[in-house]
Amino acid sequence: MSLLIDLTTHAIDEGYEQASARRKAASSGIVVAPAVRGSRRLTAVGVGVVLALAGVLFATSAVATHRSADASKRARKDLVNQIHTQTTQSDQLQKQLDGLRAQVASARNAALTASGRGSALQREITELETVAGAQAVEGSGVEVTLDNAKDSSNPDTASLGVIYDRDIQAVVDALFASGAEAIAVNGERLTSRTAIREAGDAILVDYRPLAPPYHVDAIGPPDLKTTFLKTQTGTLYENWRQVYGLGFSVDSRVRLTLPSAAEQMTRYAEPLATTQSAQPLESP
Repeated sequence: MSLLIDLTTHAIDEGYEQASARRKAASSGIVVAPAVRGSRRLTAVGVGVVLALAGVLFATSAVATHRSADASKRARKDLVNQIHTQTTQSDQLQKQLDGLRAQVASARNAALTASGRGSALQREITELETVAGAQAVEGSGVEVTLDNAKDSSNPDTASLGVIYDRDIQAVVDALFASGAEAIAVNGERLTSRTAIREAGDAILVDYRPLAPPYHVDAIGPPDLKTTFLKTQTGTLYENWRQVYGLGFSVDSRVRLTLPSAAEQMTRYAEPLATTQSAQPLESP
């Protein structure tokens, strides 16, 4: 510490100071003794020690920073691997769940078709499952594609060229209002309990992250495209496509296949009321 104080206090080398003092003394007639050579040597040694200590500190800091960066990379790699592993396991469980649901539906239909009343109940169940998203559906409709603007160099309008969760919500609502019977976003079937929201920079549909471009598939009447484009939402996004370069397109599709919803949980149930009372047996 004393060496650092000495360096900051005497920024100019002592030899230069002594030479300057001799020149001033000579001009005034005063004789100044020459400097002792040992003091200059001592100063040089002090500077060398300080530089050596600084080098050790820099080397230690560099090694610590390098180790910290390696640890961060390893932690990030481990986290990415865990995400991939859990995603693969989740997909496998979803496939297993879909297979079990198909088996249950097949057994239920076989039991209901045994009687006329059961057949009528089966048709009612099929209609309700279609509306609730519990059954895969096929039909004609439209595909609405939303994507971020390609050019976002202007900071004043960059946010207007980004797709947010509220944009997908607005399109979905307009499609249902235009007569859509079933909708899926990037393959995720929507139900009455589906949540479309943001988490950081990702858009989640039923807690599943989606990546742009966002494809909103809707099955509905033949005039679904025309009716949707005439809505306030359709007109607004068409204007934003022209002004801000927002990715927005609406295409008719002759055949669309929408999967069943991933989450199908019964919230409540009521037993059917008995309409026929037991009749006593008549004696012959």
